[in-house]
Amino acid sequence: MTADLDRLKDEVPGDLVPSVERLTATLRAVENPATPPQERDAVVRGARAVTVALKAVADPGTPAEVRTQLTGLVRQVATVLGTGSRPHLPQAERRTSGFVAERTASVLPVIADARTPGGLRDDLAGAASGALTAVGGTRPGHERTARGPQTRNAPSAARSVAVAASVAGSQGTPNEGRKETAQSAHQAGTALAKAEDPDASAKERDTARKELPGRIDRMEKELEKALAAEGLPDVPLGTAAEVCTDAVFDSAPEDTLGTNLRGLLPERWNAEGVKDFWKAEDKGNDVLDVLAQLRTDEYADAPVEVARLLPRLAATVPADRLFATLGKPALHCLQAARQLDERGVPSGSWVRKAEEL
Repeated sequence: MTADLDRLKDEVPGDLVPSVERLTATLRAVENPATPPQERDAVVRGARAVTVALKAVADPGTPAEVRTQLTGLVRQVATVLGTGSRPHLPQAERRTSGFVAERTASVLPVIADARTPGGLRDDLAGAASGALTAVGGTRPGHERTARGPQTRNAPSAARSVAVAASVAGSQGTPNEGRKETAQSAHQAGTALAKAEDPDASAKERDTARKELPGRIDRMEKELEKALAAEGLPDVPLGTAAEVCTDAVFDSAPEDTLGTNLRGLLPERWNAEGVKDFWKAEDKGNDVLDVLAQLRTDEYADAPVEVARLLPRLAATVPADRLFATLGKPALHCLQAARQLDERGVPSGSWVRKAEEL
């Protein structure tokens, strides 16, 4: 991928070259074996989406307005991925930066696609920019690098906006659901960006901070409505559990996962400590192979029964936060919970949420 970026550096406008170089440096930095795999994956997936955007920027046939949107977002994504990959930052901040950058980067190919309706494109760009601004990405037309006082719960709001944008950008989302989710995410992202804007007046920032909770709430309701319209996926328990587990590992704090999963893990993992819960692989309908990076930087795996794992994951991400936290994989979580419930294994609020769909 770095070879593609090096080539594209010669094709894009000169003012994008520093961002391409920064992204290339970040990709090389996360090759360090000590880098948590979740953080590495976020950078790689984000960079892959940025590459699509750069090709569109370099294409003379791309409309000027779209090129401007992509240029601004590429700068923001490169900035957030770069700063979020610094080892000295707290792990929670690095994870949030990577999460937001990856989810917002996923809309870049949609924005670049000439078939995307203009209104949807503008809403996706606005939502992505707002989420990136909240975690330290400079907005188009701004060159600030220092962070000002942060809105309370801004990282959490940025995560929710990024999830909503990624769902609205997915072609699998019903058209009307995409439109409403994108519009509400744009509105929430705009308020979030204004609340974090050092160039705005104190009154403007205060007004935005007061508006933000209501806009986030509306966005999350539209997001849940759009996803519920898809219905639960028709997949086996093992597949549903794997997708669900991967999403929870990607979204939940490591310390919370460590606490909630403690009784399921090998004693050696508990003794050495888990640095990064990475992913799971379906080994048959009843067992997942859980992969993790220990604090010694060693990679390890262990089999875990789905019937024991899912209730712990349900305790980690409550049903009322499931869609805003995970996005589409929430449907797999509910499907897994429903199938386990039919076997007599309760998964708390997830089962009740599945019954509502």
